[in-house]
Amino acid sequence: MSKATVVIAAVAALTAGALTGADAPGGAAAGTSPVVRTADGAVRGTLTGTARVFQGIPYAAPPARWEPPRPVRAWRGVRDATEPGAACAQSGSVPVKGPRSDAEDCLFVNVTTPRATAPSPRPVMVWLHGGDHEDGEGAMYGAQRLAAGGDVVVVTVNYRLGALGYLGDGNFGLQDQQAALRWVRANVAAFGGDPGNVTLFGESGGARSVCANLVSPASAGLFHRAVLQSGPCLDDDGTLTRAEALRHARHLEDKFEQPLRTVSAAELVAADDEETRYGPAYGTRLLPRTPREAFASGRFNRVPVLHGINRDEETFRVYGLELVRQRLLDERDFRAYVTGVYGAEVAERALTRYPASAYGGSYGRALAAAMTDAVWGRPAIVTNDALGARTPTYAYAFSEQDNPWFKDFPRASFPVGAPHLAELPYLFDLDWSEPLTAEQRRLAAALTGIWSDFARTGRAPWKPYTPDAPHTAAVSSEGVRPTDLAKEHNYSFWKDL
Repeated sequence: MSKATVVIAAVAALTAGALTGADAPGGAAAGTSPVVRTADGAVRGTLTGTARVFQGIPYAAPPARWEPPRPVRAWRGVRDATEPGAACAQSGSVPVKGPRSDAEDCLFVNVTTPRATAPSPRPVMVWLHGGDHEDGEGAMYGAQRLAAGGDVVVVTVNYRLGALGYLGDGNFGLQDQQAALRWVRANVAAFGGDPGNVTLFGESGGARSVCANLVSPASAGLFHRAVLQSGPCLDDDGTLTRAEALRHARHLEDKFEQPLRTVSAAELVAADDEETRYGPAYGTRLLPRTPREAFASGRFNRVPVLHGINRDEETFRVYGLELVRQRLLDERDFRAYVTGVYGAEVAERALTRYPASAYGGSYGRALAAAMTDAVWGRPAIVTNDALGARTPTYAYAFSEQDNPWFKDFPRASFPVGAPHLAELPYLFDLDWSEPLTAEQRRLAAALTGIWSDFARTGRAPWKPYTPDAPHTAAVSSEGVRPTDLAKEHNYSFWKDL
């Protein structure tokens, strides 16, 4: 079962697309709209109370299907950059991940800078959105808080998704990301950014895209720091081999009685099922080594890395299970779920290690704790060990227990803590999140400071992680404090499974 499947079924029924749409900069101040001249032509953006926002700037030409991205054709005059460009083709079945779209002309970036000019170029942060490589867009992530609060230039990126981005071994979505990074190198100085100080960051599928760029020789020199949020590189389930990618492509081809190039984007998106899986394919020209091979050999783009997971990643998925079943989970559900992933013997041991009595009698909370430790805690530690042995690595766990919930979503039956996605409302302005409280705004300022300072210096305000000294910081409204990630996530129980 994919990580998105349960939530897709639940939230699609609840929201019917009510939370889709791009982020639009609010509070535009009176005055002249800002104009910036890029290498391809001038763009006019929006001036807000805190930022300059430029949206829908093409970083590549409209792509030919299953072909590498091509250079933009220069334009005359001033291009309007006050609205987002089209999102890449996707189902829109998960409103918190992206809008429904059939567009193939979708290779756009959005640039947000602080309103005030600076005496020297600012650090640049390039965001790769999540969504399992099948959903999402850059414009969903309003970056005014991060840009203004962190005094950085933020670039959010669209890249091809699903079959159009990752059919077989083409890695076209990855090629798009590399083209966007080359666009940043050539153009970000015009927006006040420093092309010699670029941080590539992403969450979930976006973090796995950062992993791919860390190990792709073609990405060398295009970024200088990396942030991985809820996407450990050494998650075996997230590493797709060339053979697997080609098998998924054949499965898709079998669904149609015509060449795939003649099938519409909408039909390709609709054909996705549990037998198709997309993402960067390893053992290919762009990705000759898996992350495990690259980190073990040291043959990767060795930049400083900030890497972490959320304390309670799997509570969101278990919440989705309860929504689909319209009841609380019980012992049979716990046993069946863990058996399906790890086998019956592990399920019985896990029931003993994670008794519902230790979680307020909730089998949902118990299952979420077990699966967080197995699916996220173990791979996070293995990834920290591999990176920390080769390059400066700063490990964290986002541990805040009182986070904004999702607009128009019913509350879970149990405390969800810090689930998947929980840190995003602190960094970005999100249409699908409840507004921040005063206490949460203080945490947003702190988190923005940590992320932007890392982009500026390549360091976090705690000691780096090494296999011999596994320093890890728990970040919450209580501040930054040390935590034992292995103990907190029962690493000794899951490490050999």
